[in-house]
Amino acid sequence: MPLRTLLLVLALFPVAAWGLTADDLREDAPQVYTVKKGDTLWDIAAKFLDNPWRWPELWDRNPYISNPDLIYPGDRLRLYMVDGEPRVARQRVERLSPKVKSDEVERLEAIATVDRSVVLPYVDRYGLLPAETDPESVGGHLVAGAKERVMYASGDEVFVRLGQAAEQETPHWYTFRRPEPIRDPDSGDVLGYLLEHTGLLEVAGPTDGDLFAATIRRTYAPIEQGDRLYPGEATAPKARFMPKPAPAMEGRILRHVGGESMLGEGQMVVLDLGARDGLERGNVLIARTDRRTVDDPRTGEATRLPGREKGVLMVIQTSERLSFALIMNNTLPIEGGDRVASPEG
Repeated sequence: MPLRTLLLVLALFPVAAWGLTADDLREDAPQVYTVKKGDTLWDIAAKFLDNPWRWPELWDRNPYISNPDLIYPGDRLRLYMVDGEPRVARQRVERLSPKVKSDEVERLEAIATVDRSVVLPYVDRYGLLPAETDPESVGGHLVAGAKERVMYASGDEVFVRLGQAAEQETPHWYTFRRPEPIRDPDSGDVLGYLLEHTGLLEVAGPTDGDLFAATIRRTYAPIEQGDRLYPGEATAPKARFMPKPAPAMEGRILRHVGGESMLGEGQMVVLDLGARDGLERGNVLIARTDRRTVDDPRTGEATRLPGREKGVLMVIQTSERLSFALIMNNTLPIEGGDRVASPEG
């Protein structure tokens, strides 16, 4: 008997109105799946569910296992039923993977929600500042290099002025040149600022007065005297979080992040929704075309047509009124101006 047919039979038992049923599973959902290195949580969820953002409803968190939300390569995920609802449980495995006898054991890392190699180029190259923050006074600026040059690159020693921002705990500072105000297309209000980083510096310590010595660790574009600075991170952004539907809300895609105009899977966009709207990392939204009003050709009545679904987005980073969202999949090209809404809205 096919798995889905079996689950449909089992699903005849009473279930909670808000719970998953066998209909929410993919036709080819595996009964057992062994996690592989390179898997992401989103990809695994998509193996079991038609709507991967419903993974938290399927995932059976065992309180007797340390870090029950973490999934590792080698784990076996088993699909079963509880009171008519499908669940997936993890079978615990040993976390050590020796390469050869003489080598130290290699400790496996828990899988990420999304592919870091896709996300990092965006969140490392771009940042968001709240509208209330003045980009000209958020951190400091590059004064000069230890060697007299017009432009600077990785490895160069430089001097920066940080002012009161020197009290920040992190020694890592992003450089940027021209902050781009992102405005509400209707009101014209500034919702925040998009920053395109030119590089990442590591501040060593103070020299004279308010000058600090620093070393350029990464460059994304030529770094120049006068480039602004603000606190950053040298490590990859957090890429482990539970995908889940965004709260009931509607918003807009304001623009792409990068040089593209027609967007698809693996690209990043800026939304006019942020932390103050209740949005957080891992929230999933659906991109749709606008609803249209047409005249019924027979009755002449104005008829409201629903928007067409274009794709699925996941929030990666938020500011107060803006956020970065990654396009997880799409069936139509996604453009600036497209509407986004909670999949449960």
